[in-house]
Amino acid sequence: MLAKNDDTVYLMKNESPDTQHQLGKATYDAWFKAQVQTSLDDPRPSIPNEEAKHLMAIKRQKLRKA
Repeated sequence: MLAKNDDTVYLMKNESPDTQHQLGKATYDAWFKAQVQTSLDDPRPSIPNEEAKHLMAIKRQKLRKA
């Protein structure tokens, strides 16, 4: 007896690699767009580019020491 998702698994395994690539791309695009929208909707104030660069430099330096 087939489980509920067996047909889906069978279809995904037997689709062409290009179709699988497109499905993966579509999933990634949806995730990426959601991440961007979340950032745009964030009510916190943005920080200046120079401050962001400085903070990342500090993080990189700490990682190098670890």
